[in-house]
Amino acid sequence: MGNLFSALGTAGESLKAFETGLSVTQNNVTNANTPGYADQVPVFDSLSFQPQNGLLGGVQEQTHDTSNQFAETAVQQQTSLLGQYQQLQTSLAPLQSVFDVSANSPIPSALNNLFQSFSNWSANPGDPTARGAVLSAASQVSAAFQQSASQLDSIRTSTDGDIQSTVAQINQDAALIQGYNAAIGNQTAPDAGLKAQLTSTLDNLSNLANVQVIPGNGNTVTVLLGGQTPLVIGTQVNALKVQAQNTTGAPNPGGAPNTQIVDSSGNDVTSQITSGGLAGLLSVRNNLLPSLAGGANQTGELNVLAKGLADAVNTLQTQGSTTSTPPYQAGAPLFTYDATSATDSAATLAVNPSITASQLAPVETGPPLVSNGNALNLAGLASTSQINGQNFTQYFGSMVATVGNAAATANTQATAQQSMLAQAQNLRQQLSGVSLDEEAIRLVQMQRAYQAASRIVSVVDQLAQSLLDIQ
Repeated sequence: MGNLFSALGTAGESLKAFETGLSVTQNNVTNANTPGYADQVPVFDSLSFQPQNGLLGGVQEQTHDTSNQFAETAVQQQTSLLGQYQQLQTSLAPLQSVFDVSANSPIPSALNNLFQSFSNWSANPGDPTARGAVLSAASQVSAAFQQSASQLDSIRTSTDGDIQSTVAQINQDAALIQGYNAAIGNQTAPDAGLKAQLTSTLDNLSNLANVQVIPGNGNTVTVLLGGQTPLVIGTQVNALKVQAQNTTGAPNPGGAPNTQIVDSSGNDVTSQITSGGLAGLLSVRNNLLPSLAGGANQTGELNVLAKGLADAVNTLQTQGSTTSTPPYQAGAPLFTYDATSATDSAATLAVNPSITASQLAPVETGPPLVSNGNALNLAGLASTSQINGQNFTQYFGSMVATVGNAAATANTQATAQQSMLAQAQNLRQQLSGVSLDEEAIRLVQMQRAYQAASRIVSVVDQLAQSLLDIQ
């Protein structure tokens, strides 16, 4: 009689095992479309059947997590690269509106008008209207440079805000991972739902910065920024901060400093951020913007252009004469700018407030004297090499090309990375995703196994009842 009751208990344990398997399968179907969810496979092991030794057999269930670390890493790496190029696409869009080579773009249009006004003036040097047109065109040039400098400053401010918000999001994701580690560490059995949330958070974090994820004890994870700096270790978070780079000893200490990312100990980790949205933002903020607008370590091509134009025009103005007869009267500088700050030339470029139309100098004193020679020289600045072997319009065009090439590269790489990320995600889906067809087959198998175990319970119950009736 005792063996019958033992067999009944064994059959009951088997029923529990199959019931757990059915629950796992149902959970898989429910979470088939949940981001980061890995298929959980119920595995049933038969227990030894040795009645003489008190081993009565039965079934034991264990749940196997199909998540694959290599597939997860591939998805995170491709997500990080895609995040970098998508951020570059977003950040470069406003720069393209500033550096537009079309005829309607403010700086090329203003430069063309200025040189055309010099040419028209050279045809009739004494014409007050032509002289007034030169001053008016010079005002358009200064306004165009000031406008572009202001736009670049606004873009820099906006980029700084984006960096701050991105670092805040990284810290928030790190705190979530810390919470998952704490929750996972307190569990007696794996929680597929919690693991899915952790995977989804890691994917989001990878979109922001390049991280390396290392499995730890008890299904917890360690997250390293750039594979070097600990961001999360167990239940500890190393929060990141944004700060301005020290400009002591920089060529332009008064210029805008670069942005640094530091860990909670104040260590500079900027160089470790090589992909993700934060890398894209830092590339624009610390490399492209300073090369155009200037900064603590760079003068900025827009400032070089503004200063070069002002100096070239002012030099000719002061070398020329306002009169064709002695005593010759040198012309006044046409432009002014802040000569004390190399990074503010474009922002401060203006028409000399004290100049009048009569102080424009069309005469080249020679010898030989040419009454419109200096005006022709001013007009000739449009086509002569002035900066790095380029005329002013060509030099502006090189800035346009820099921004355009960066945007084209970002667009091309973003498209390529979308394809590569899709491939990585498909591989992860194949290795650890939920297949509804497989779940349907597994469900039928376990239903039949459950029915068989139920049948055993019924037979043992009948035998026990018969023995009781005999007694």
